[in-house]
Formats: sequence, C-alpha cells, structure tokens
Amino acid sequence: MQQYFVHQKLTVGMEIEMTPDQSFHMLKVLRMKEGKIIRLVDIQASVFLGFIKINNNKVIASITEPVIEDRESNVKITLAVAMIKGERWDWMLEKATECGVDKIVPFISARCVVKDKPESAIRKLERYHKIMTEAAEQSYRHRIPAIIEPIPFKKLIEHKSAENFVAYEKEKTTFLGNFKEDLSDVTLVVGPEGGFTNEEISYLTENGFTSVSLGKRILRAETAAVAGCILLDTLGERNV
Repeated sequence: MQQYFVHQKLTVGMEIEMTPDQSFHMLKVLRMKEGKIIRLVDIQASVFLGFIKINNNKVIASITEPVIEDRESNVKITLAVAMIKGERWDWMLEKATECGVDKIVPFISARCVVKDKPESAIRKLERYHKIMTEAAEQSYRHRIPAIIEPIPFKKLIEHKSAENFVAYEKEKTTFLGNFKEDLSDVTLVVGPEGGFTNEEISYLTENGFTSVSLGKRILRAETAAVAGCILLDTLGERNV
C-alpha cells in the first residue's frame, strides 16, 4: 500500500486534493484506479487510510479510518555526516531515513572531497528532502527527517544531544553496540572517506563526544553512517 505525506491535519470523513506530483505518481507511475486504498500521514504524524477518486487527472483522497501504530525509533538520532560524493550521499540519505534517523547534519572537515559552495549546497537541499520523503513513504515512517545546510566542522558542537558519539576507525575498546545506558537522544558523528585528522578527533573528544567503534572492519563513510543508525535504533529497541 502506497503512503503519502500531506501538509494538513486529517480527520475521518474529510476529502483532500493530492498535490500535482502525488497525483502524477498515482495515475501515471503506479497506474492506480479509482477506489484504490492508500496511506496518508498528516502534519501531526498521524496515519490514516483513504481511497482515491479521480477527476480530470486530479486525485481526491477520502479519509476512512485512522491507523494506530508506532514505527518511529525509540532513539532520537541526529546523524552528522561529512559530505560524500554524488550517488553515495544520496544512498546514505535514503538508507538513514529508512533506519529511523531524526535529523541529518552535513559538515565539511579537513579531508572532505566534497566542498560545496554554500549556494550550491542550498540548491541541493530540495533534492535531498525529496529523497528522504520518498524513503520515509516507502518505509512507512510517520516523520520525514530534517536536514540542514552543510556546516563547518567546528560547528558540530552546536548540534550535541544528551549522548554524543564519534565513529572512529582507530577506536579499539569502545563498541557502540555494547552501550547499556538508556539512549533516547543521541548525536553520532561520521567522518569523510579519508577519515578524521588527529586534531579533529581531539577537538570532538574534548568537547564531550565519546569515540566509538562500529566493528572490526573499515567501513566506507556512507556504510558507517547507516551502520551507526542501525546500532542506535537497535539499542533503543533493547531499552524499551
């Protein structure tokens, strides 16, 4: 069953007109017919079922019943990721969204290959949001993660949470998956393809970030970001 996000509050019995992009997706991509049941998520993250009516290539959704469920992570995950090249960044956005991330903070560090100018990065935010919206719909999430403009490395400390970690390939003793604490609000920092400099790791640890390992193998940056989200989400399920 296809899910869509709508920018208003829904109630049983109401009818809403879907956006042109959503209508095109339903009629031209998915070839939906009148009466097809869909899932709708409103601005309060409430989920409803409804059926569609078609009027001159416009789709009207008639709301029939609420859906009572909880698919969001028990951990509020802020994922700070050094900018990665091209399709690998898009893949990371998609998979991190599916794995329950709450917010993504792109940053530029010393060894980043990607160093977008601010105006270029701003233009890309709309595309990033579209990728995350589609991933949130596919995975039946109730919320679309937030994403901000890329920031300089040293501004990461402005995005700290109750618990703060930095994934570091040279960390040998502290494995993220072994944490026993009740993690509910976490920031995880993941570096670029070339890793962090010693000065960057020192800066983060001196400012309250715990250095952690994601396992025995060296992971690509985008893989590390997604693996970290999965570990944190699993820890949240364990602590329910």
